[in-house]
Amino acid sequence: MIRTCLFLCLTSAAGAAAPGLKSGPAWQNTRLSGSPEPAPPLVSERAYPQLSVQRPIAIESEPGTANLLILQNYAWSEDRTLLKRFAARPDTAAAETLLELPEMAYTLCFHPRYAENGYLYVGRNGKGPGPGKSSRLVRYTVSRQAPFQLVEGSATTIIEWSSDGHNGAAAAFGSDGMLYVTSGDGTAQSDADQAGQDTNSLRSKVLRIDVDGAPPGQPYQVPPDNPFVGQPNVRPETWAYGFRNPWRITADPLSGQIWVGQNGQDLREYAHLLQRGANYGWSAFEGTREFIPGRLRGPAPFTPPTLEHDHATFRSLTGGFVYRGSRFPDLQGAYIYGDYGTGRVWAARHDGQTLLWNREIADTPAAIAGFGTNPEGDILIADHLGDAILRLVPAPPTSPSALPFPTLLSQTGLFADLAELRPNPGVQPYQINAPAWHDGATATRFLALPGSACAEFFPAKETGAPWKSWNLPDGSVAVQTLTLPASDQSPAIRLETRLLVKEHSDWAAYSYVWNEAQTEAALAPQEGARVSRGGRDWLVPSRGDCVACHARGANYTLSLTNPQLNREVGPPGATYNQLESFAQLGLVQTKSETKEFTPGLPLPLAEIPRLTSPHDPAASLDLRARAYLATNCSHCHIPEGGGNAAMHFGPWATPEQQHLINAAPQHGNFGLTDARLITPGDVSRSVLPLRMMSRALGQMPPVGTLQIDPLGLQLIIAWLQSLPPNSP
Repeated sequence: MIRTCLFLCLTSAAGAAAPGLKSGPAWQNTRLSGSPEPAPPLVSERAYPQLSVQRPIAIESEPGTANLLILQNYAWSEDRTLLKRFAARPDTAAAETLLELPEMAYTLCFHPRYAENGYLYVGRNGKGPGPGKSSRLVRYTVSRQAPFQLVEGSATTIIEWSSDGHNGAAAAFGSDGMLYVTSGDGTAQSDADQAGQDTNSLRSKVLRIDVDGAPPGQPYQVPPDNPFVGQPNVRPETWAYGFRNPWRITADPLSGQIWVGQNGQDLREYAHLLQRGANYGWSAFEGTREFIPGRLRGPAPFTPPTLEHDHATFRSLTGGFVYRGSRFPDLQGAYIYGDYGTGRVWAARHDGQTLLWNREIADTPAAIAGFGTNPEGDILIADHLGDAILRLVPAPPTSPSALPFPTLLSQTGLFADLAELRPNPGVQPYQINAPAWHDGATATRFLALPGSACAEFFPAKETGAPWKSWNLPDGSVAVQTLTLPASDQSPAIRLETRLLVKEHSDWAAYSYVWNEAQTEAALAPQEGARVSRGGRDWLVPSRGDCVACHARGANYTLSLTNPQLNREVGPPGATYNQLESFAQLGLVQTKSETKEFTPGLPLPLAEIPRLTSPHDPAASLDLRARAYLATNCSHCHIPEGGGNAAMHFGPWATPEQQHLINAAPQHGNFGLTDARLITPGDVSRSVLPLRMMSRALGQMPPVGTLQIDPLGLQLIIAWLQSLPPNSP
């Protein structure tokens, strides 16, 4: 089937361009390469480039073989999972399907005597047995005879509990032969029923069970040396409790260490070197910080996490494994883990008493859902959104002729005149329909594409394609300068110029802060900054904050979409459509898999959507509100975004897909009675305006802003008040 792609070559020169070429002077990216800080020692590459996978979420080496098993959540809009197996060879091109499940599965675990008994454990979440969903650990038997398929009818549920969000269901066998099983708090609503400290529940736990010594007819028995055996109101399976959303558990047979990765909520991501009888605090604590004062607390004292990161560097921690391969000797015995949101990989070595070191070892473009290893000792990554299995390899040496990363905006090669903010030839200014809120600052935007490279529009037939951001080639730079408008008290003040730079198929973010003389902008530190300009504070986000929003789910460059760019530009009396002009210049082309080019847009201009300005009084309240939520919120709140909620604010989402109107809040109700995210016609029961009004814990947007958007708040309130009370 032909996949049609739109290639858009941007230029300010007049005249038609030949197919595949840009007219006018080309911009060359000669400085924005590498990193201001020392680069991590490892990079990622495809481990099995010929193998096609869809949404891999877990990968494990099959004991006693040269095979790998993967779980694929291949259907995003529905809960379906495939279990597949393939040979761990670089040239492998096919995987056999062992199991298809009509529900979500997250984890794989092999019995220590797998070579003998073929026992494979799969952590799943789906319907029943009650009215809601349940998490369950299910054992399958893999035949010990070729072709080593799953034995039909062998599925046996070992343990299950009610759970609808933060499901856990990961498992690992400890060196003591016991099976350790994780469970989360069972909801996505800030632990509304306080399961985290409820010791009488199977939720929010690491459970320790004996599956080998169980009496006939029972799937497990409780080991008598579990820490809470015999204590009233404590489930005897409990080994430790106070977990929010444990994402991966691993047991190292050499050291006996058991590590549990944890997804935090508002400000923290963390991991635990598991201790007997520990209380890890959720939801009285989130990591080391108090979460909600007055929350229920279990009987054991609070145990802080072994590793902790704030959201300036981590967004969604993915637990990994203790490395015992030979390829990276300096990582021997280190716990490898990473971040789903930023793609960074870290390693920590702990001797059982003391954390010896903890450092970043790679910055990848992956949405890291799981780690694994193969017989060669590679560190493998399940790239959930990149549809790939990656491996870490040593970073290439830096070229001796490479220039240092620019610490001043004038050194980037983007501007011919910094005072006038006049770009160099080939750096294209552009305008958008619906700017986001930046604490009252206005934005000037440019796009720099290197040499003859072009940008790629998503195939027209792909879901949501007309709304999606373009794909850009390596070496591209998206530029945004934020300026406080002039007032009676002061002239316009440039605050910050933000860059998104693509290199090695990955994106990095950098901010340059303008000096008070307005003559130059200097590179901000990695952790961001808070500066004072024009008598007010301005928050420069950390690089981690930037890439958490400019992430894969939103395709990184938030403003480079057809609906944002489909607008009139130019001086009064001589305006023209910004997208149509590209077609008229011969700069817009479609390319098929046969490499043939067709000039022009792939769709008639009238069929390409246009985003409404949120502050256009002539437009309907519904379109204005949709545009506001799309611009300010949808980079996180879409199915593949980083927002930890069910909301979908993509402008193409239907009201049913939005999960907004009459939807119960999942992260606190701000003390409102019978609260909803949006209660039609009733501000007093609507949480969303309160989040917009807050500039404290729970504010929206959560980062990058210190001030409330008054016009945006008025718009959302006017819109919800206009909704009839019986809105669906």
